[in-house]
Amino acid sequence: MARMRKIEKPSPTESPLLFEFDPKPAEEILTALGGLPLVVQAFRSLGLPGSVKQHLVVKERPRGYDEATFVESFAGRELQQRADP
Repeated sequence: MARMRKIEKPSPTESPLLFEFDPKPAEEILTALGGLPLVVQAFRSLGLPGSVKQHLVVKERPRGYDEATFVESFAGRELQQRADP
């Protein structure tokens, strides 16, 4: 049986966020986690997904999420833990 070559998918961290920021102050109350999308946007804008992809190799098989997605998730989770003591 011939092996099928798997097509490499782009990392979710290489995609733009699916919303735009509104610079006007919000009139309603926001939670402490309201800044989480800004951290994700900063992570992506600084080119960190490419740097993680270039310098960090943890996975042994090309299954599941890539390293950049894990690092982005860990950064968001760390922010959430610090906001929710």
